[in-house]
Parts: sequence; structure tokens; C-alpha cells
Amino acid sequence: MFIIYSILDYGKTFKAIRLSKNYEQSKVSVGVLHQSSYSKFELGNIELTTKKFIDLLHNIEMSFEELEFIHHSYDYSSRNEIIYKFTNQKFLDETLLLEIIASFKAYLNEKEDRYIRDILTASKGLYELKKNKDFKKASYYAEQVWYRIQKSDTWYLSDIRLVNCILFLFPIDTALYIDQFAISQLDKYKKYDNCIKLKLPFKYNLVHLLLKEEQFVKAYNINEELILDFKEQKTYVQMALCFLRKGLLQEKLAIQDTKNFVVYAESIALLLEDEDLQKQLENEKLYLKELMNV
Repeated sequence: MFIIYSILDYGKTFKAIRLSKNYEQSKVSVGVLHQSSYSKFELGNIELTTKKFIDLLHNIEMSFEELEFIHHSYDYSSRNEIIYKFTNQKFLDETLLLEIIASFKAYLNEKEDRYIRDILTASKGLYELKKNKDFKKASYYAEQVWYRIQKSDTWYLSDIRLVNCILFLFPIDTALYIDQFAISQLDKYKKYDNCIKLKLPFKYNLVHLLLKEEQFVKAYNINEELILDFKEQKTYVQMALCFLRKGLLQEKLAIQDTKNFVVYAESIALLLEDEDLQKQLENEKLYLKELMNV
């Protein structure tokens, strides 16, 4: 069952945080509202305006994201949990996609939510690709999401995360436009925490698209950039996948190298004792060999 919360529901959480910080009510409510009104808020007897709610957050030195996480017993809300599962998939997994689709449908039975509906549509497309290898039908679902997002002249982080997950389902010209526009939008977030981690997946998915379009030299060059980026970020799973691509691209382009980067990729999985990564590398190697005809 999905529960929809209002600001009213957060009063008890504010109280718990305030007491743990050894703050008096007057300390938290100062400059925002009378102490008596704040007391009623903690008891769940009054609603607050959004501005007052934000001002109170500042007074307890906390972001809304952290407050919400604490409010749900140090866990994600039901909505954020399924969004997190969707946007943080390392690999396409049929079982996980079916779980995500079921969760989104259950949520939408409780409350209409455009973003959740978009992710549900995207998930259906990814499932068609993984389960049935039906790229045409998968692209159909992606286009439904794109139909809404392309009308916006500004993309926010939720939009950017969503389109990145389905970037490789678009024709190359559309995908290149999405990639360039998304990165330009992310430039606004340079000072935002972990902005670079949002940019890199776009480049990673772009390499996949270029491989499909047989633009191997361009794919190789961007993959080289990604290896340096992931090395700097110390994200070794992504490095392993990029090493695999590099090794196969060198074979395709007849680039001589003393290092065998396919072996490098497999060695990372072995050293990390990551069986999921080993399996993914095996599947990816078979897929890329067929895609690149090597």
C-alpha cells in the first residue's frame, strides 16, 4: 500500500530531530512563526506554508531530502524507492524491471503522477528490449516519454535522469540532440553535488549508440575519455565495461596495443570477486561481438 504524505505528517519527525539536537522549540521556530504555532505543528494540529516549512528546515540545519529519509525510518519513501531502483539499474534485469513495473502500477492506482507514469512507460520499453529483443517496440515506448520532455525548454534533474535511462532507444540523430542538450542543462548544475555522475552515463550510452551506427572511431575516442573519467571517479565497474569496449574496438579498428583490455576488464571482476559483473561482461562481450561483427 502506498501512502501519500503532507507537510502535516512531518511534525513528529521535526520534534524527534529537535530533541536529538537539544534544541528548544523557540530555537527552531525563531524568525518563522510563534512558538505556540510551532508546538501545534509538532503535534500535527496545523499545516504550514511551504516557505515556513523550508525556513524551519534551515533552522534545524537539514535538507528536505534528509528529513524525508529520516521520516521514513531512515529509508526511501515508497515513491522514491521505486524511482531509485529504476534510475540506479546497473544492468537491464528482467526480474527487476517486472518488479519496478508492478510497483509503478500499484503507486498509480493510489495517485496520478506524471513522472511515475513516464518511468512506467520507459520501464515497459526496457523490458521489451531485454525480454523480447524488440527494439522497435522498445523505441515506441521511449518516444512516448520523449513526446512530453521535448516540449520543455529547460530540463531538470528528474528529466535528465529519465532520458538518460532510455537514450539508447532513440535514433542516433535524436540521441545526439538529447545528449548535447542534457549536458548543456547540466552545466547549470556545476556546483550541485555529484553533477559529474549525471554527465558520465550520457557519454557511456552515447558510445553504445555510436557502436550501433558503426561510428567506431568516434565511439573509441569517447570511450577513451570515459575511461579517464571513471578512473578519476574510481568507479571500477564502469571502467571494466569501458575496457571491454576498448579491447573489442581495438580489434575492430586494427589498433595495435601491448595490453589486452578485454582481459583487463575480466581481471577487475575477478579481483572484486563480483560474480554479477563477471556475468555482465560475458553477456556484453557476446552482444558487442555480434553488434560490431568482430
